[in-house]
Amino acid sequence: MVLMGILVGGLVVFYYVRPNISLQFIVGTITSAAYVIWGIIHHAIKKDLHARVVVEYILMGAIAIVLLATILKA
Repeated sequence: MVLMGILVGGLVVFYYVRPNISLQFIVGTITSAAYVIWGIIHHAIKKDLHARVVVEYILMGAIAIVLLATILKA
């Protein structure tokens, strides 16, 4: 539920600031960072946090930011 809230909230704010590309990028970056932080906290609570999991979440967040930057640039 928390992850759904993070992603839906980020999407709503992303569309709310639609005319401003810089703000859209900031919102996307914050949403991606929140996703990474949530993933790390989630796995720490479940006691299955490993370096591979942290790297996976960081890479997914980075891919999302690069994709967003590429799309907003076009």
